[in-house]
This record gives sequence, C-alpha cells and structure tokens, in this order.
Amino acid sequence: MKSFMARLLLVGALLSGSALWSAPVLMISIDGMRPDAVTRAVEHGLKIPNLLRFMKDGVYATGVSGVVPTVTFPSHTTLITGVWPAQHGILSNNTFDPIKETQRFWYGRDIRVPTLWQAAEQAGIVTASVNWPVTVAVKGVRYVIPEYWRDRTPADRKLLEALTRPADFLTELEDKLGDYTNGDDTTVHGDEIRTRFAVEILGRVKPGFMTLHLTALDEAQHESAPFSAQSSVTLEALDAMVGRLTAAALANDASTVIAVVSDHGFARTDYRVNLMVPFIQQGFVKLGAAPDWDAAPWPAGAGIAVMLHQPERAGTKARVKAMLDKLAGNSEYGIARVIEGPDVARMGGFPDAAYYVELKPGYSLGAASSGPLVMPTPGTGTHGYLPDRPEMRASFFLLGRGLAAGKDLGIIDMRQIAPTLAAILGVKLPSAEMGAIEVFKP
Repeated sequence: MKSFMARLLLVGALLSGSALWSAPVLMISIDGMRPDAVTRAVEHGLKIPNLLRFMKDGVYATGVSGVVPTVTFPSHTTLITGVWPAQHGILSNNTFDPIKETQRFWYGRDIRVPTLWQAAEQAGIVTASVNWPVTVAVKGVRYVIPEYWRDRTPADRKLLEALTRPADFLTELEDKLGDYTNGDDTTVHGDEIRTRFAVEILGRVKPGFMTLHLTALDEAQHESAPFSAQSSVTLEALDAMVGRLTAAALANDASTVIAVVSDHGFARTDYRVNLMVPFIQQGFVKLGAAPDWDAAPWPAGAGIAVMLHQPERAGTKARVKAMLDKLAGNSEYGIARVIEGPDVARMGGFPDAAYYVELKPGYSLGAASSGPLVMPTPGTGTHGYLPDRPEMRASFFLLGRGLAAGKDLGIIDMRQIAPTLAAILGVKLPSAEMGAIEVFKP
C-alpha cells in the first residue's frame, strides 16, 4: 500500500510540475561493462557480489540498445539527457578536424538540450558529479570534478583544480584525501581514487543526484579483450567500489536508488584498420606544408563518419563512394557496412555525414596516417560498432527501496534511462524522447 501511494504521489508530482515525492539517485557508470558480465557472472567465473545484488534485489535490463556511435562521450550524454547524439550535439568522443589534432568534447556548453542535472537543480535538489564526460563548466551541477586532461603535469593538475566547482572544492577534498587522479588515469588505481573522493562528497554534501564515471574496465578490455583475466580482475575490483559507494549513499538516505549503467558493450578484436591511409592515398586529405581536404574520416570507435568539405560537390561524393565500395569489396580490409548519410541520421548519429563505415567484429579502428592499411593486434578489444550488434549492448541495473525485486526489463533503449531516473527523482525532463520505464513494485 505504501509503495502504491508513493507511486500515486509521484505521478501527481510529474503532472503538476512540483516534486511531491522523490528519492535520491546515485548513478555509477562502469565504462564498457557488458550486461552479461553480471547476468552471466557465474559462467564467466566472476566474483561480483555487489553487482549480483542488483539482479537479486533490484531491477535490471538484459541489455541496453545504445546510440550511434557506441562510444563514451555520446553515450554518457544520452544517459543524462534521454536523446540521441544528433539532438544533444555530442557526436563522437572527439571534435572533428581532419588536419589539426582534435580534442575531446570536454565542455558542457556543447550539450544542446536540458540534462538531468539541470532538472534536479531546478527542483532544488543538490547535484554532484565526479569524472563524468562533458562536464567542464556544465550547467546544473553544484559540486563537480569534471572529466578533463591534457598532460600529466603539475600545470594540468592546477587546471583541473580551476575547473572544479565550487572554487577550491577539489583543494579542500585533497587536504583530507590526498591528491586526486589525473583524468587520463584509466587504471583501477585511478578509479579507487575517484571512488574515495565520491564517497567523501556523498558524506560531505549529501547530494540528491550524483553521477560518477569509472574507466578502468574500458581500458582493460581495450588492452586484453572482454572477459580476459585482466578484465575480470578489474571488474571484481570495481564491484568492491560499487559496494562502498552503495553503502555511502544509503547511509545518507535509506531511500536512495543506486543506478549502475554503462555506455556501451565490448568485442574482441585481432586486427586494426587505418582508414585514414586510403583517404590520403586517394588525395582526399592532403597533409604537409599546405594541408587541405575534400573528404575525411571522423573516427568513432569501430567506425568512421565520412565528412565532406564541400558537400555540394557531387563529384567528390561519388569518388568517395567508389573508394569505399572498393575497400568493402576486399574482405581483408574488415569493412562490414557502408551506410548512406541520411540512414545514419535516422539512427540519431552524425547528421551531416555523407557516409558511415562500420568495421566487422574483430577489427578496430587505427589512427595511423601511413603504413599498412591493416595491422594484426591479437587479443585486444573495442566498441563503436552499430548498436544492433548484441556485443555492443550496455548495462542498466537499479537497486533501491520500493523497486520491483528481481525484475528483468529485457532489452531497453538507452534513451529510456534518463526519463526513468527523472521519475525516481520526482523531476520532469520534457525534452527526453521516450517515457520512463515501470520499475516500482506492483
């Protein structure tokens, strides 16, 4: 009866625009965690008791169908907005420039739609975030240590301190906890530090909505493939961190809902394809003293968006298509699909691309601009394939009072996660493209 009344109050709150009922939410992202790492943990020999508790006592998805491309920054922004990359504006991990070195989509101002942080802040909920992508100067987060790095230098650390909010917040935390880690420390050690700081923030400011991004599993799987010994040891270490974070969140408020998510799945790879090489060889990209370009790849994990400098030039597009078709015709080059730009846009990714090239499973994208097109890289891993591949499915696990214990949601859409968390928080996210999932007890 109590759960039913709580749900009625929640519905009333959402319809009226005032939060009459809400629960705090802690969202933990384990970068690259496949759902079957948890749902089939015994089969994989994984000892992850804290994550298995989410299956037994909480709500979980068999898999989450992700976005185009299935890479970190676009996916994390969909998790916090409920819309596809074409709508929120974070189209890949890095910005596009075929000539100059590009940078990550670091800055919150690049997000074009409202976020869960903003919705929570507008409802008077204290917000916090540690190492979440696209959070430099992001709106709506009161306490934020953004994901940002350049070099592992003292100057870089000072810059991160300057980007943290409120002013001197990171310095105050470091006075108690020791040095924070650099953003590019994607090891278990780095995630241990992030967890320690997140636990301290939970206890210190008691946020009603907090996000945390843990990165070590992604790095381990890139180096050694999913379900390797290295990857398994890493996930078991992260499971212990989830346990500590869950305990800290529940100590603040016993009604807290903990969401464990991931941005994408992972697949084993044994070859690397340097797709920039043919663009240079065919004269589409000209490097050297007078750099220029007509068509160039925009890297996106295990694929590229093909961008045209002057899209109105039909001859360039036809020449590019002929080159791509020729490459795809050779099975050794590892190309699975060449997709027309409008079809990619309908999938919610790269609205201005002329084409999208997806590699075959087993092949990853290289960054070399010279040398062989294909190189052997046995026993590695990657993501970025199109989201219709089961290996690319992401994770969604919920634990908290009032949720349906042991409920399997099946396969869900990543865009459903943000509105579902909004409903739990008791806030509105009107820009979300899909509705909330029913996760409460009947």
